[in-house]
Amino acid sequence: MAEQESHRVFLVPESEVEGNYSIIRLKHPRTKTAVLCALDSSNILHEIVHFKDEFSSWFVGDSVIEDGRIFMMTAVDPLFYILPYVNQDGKFCPLEDLLVDEDFPDIHHLSKCCDLEELLNIFDSKEAAGYQVFSFNKTKSLHWLQKKADYMSSSLKSKEISITDGSKASCLQTNDNKENPEVLQSYACHLISDYLSEEHSKQLFESLGLQMKEEKPKLENSQGAAKKQNTCISPTDDYSKMYSMNSINEKQKPKLSAAQKQLMKVDKKGMKTISSFFQKK
Repeated sequence: MAEQESHRVFLVPESEVEGNYSIIRLKHPRTKTAVLCALDSSNILHEIVHFKDEFSSWFVGDSVIEDGRIFMMTAVDPLFYILPYVNQDGKFCPLEDLLVDEDFPDIHHLSKCCDLEELLNIFDSKEAAGYQVFSFNKTKSLHWLQKKADYMSSSLKSKEISITDGSKASCLQTNDNKENPEVLQSYACHLISDYLSEEHSKQLFESLGLQMKEEKPKLENSQGAAKKQNTCISPTDDYSKMYSMNSINEKQKPKLSAAQKQLMKVDKKGMKTISSFFQKK
């Protein structure tokens, strides 16, 4: 039985529509979870990200694509993915020997994504027995991350990208945060930290003299969170003193006219009700 083709909607630059890509699976440097990436014919690394709205599909031509996710390919610096594999012992070894991971064997493709000049941003290098060998340099890597942060903050300022609350109208936003270099640099560092381990992230903030925002602590378990959400909190004040049943009944009684009040005083003994005239005899 032939497998059915599955279709997805990708958003890519028009110049790259006809490009050939190889899909690889890498370990995210921050979350350590699997992430899909793509290598083009020039060995430029792209990360595949997606966004999905609830209950969404695509209409393409005369067909419907059930998977309503939007896939986007964004170029990413491969050094972010190489950084978790660096050797901390100061020994020199070939790059191919560093990029080894049984759970993510595609990591070896990254050896083709960087030239020597790019690798020297985080490594020291020398030739040994005809091989180019590398050793991690902490000072170089921090300088490289600092340049990334400076470039990011300057781009945010030049492109006038708002870093304030998205729900705030642009006409109500002040220029304090936009023109404050420290605020912009801190924001840029937090963006970069999304691709750094906790250790490298702390080193970046400390090297720039910035304070890192603490992540919100996670709940111990979802069951405890559900119990907390379902807890019913009773009012502490006693409203029964203000609103007794007698006062409520009095409010619910309709007001009577003067004629109705006079009729209630009449002696009704021996009188028949109106409904009695309509009963069967």
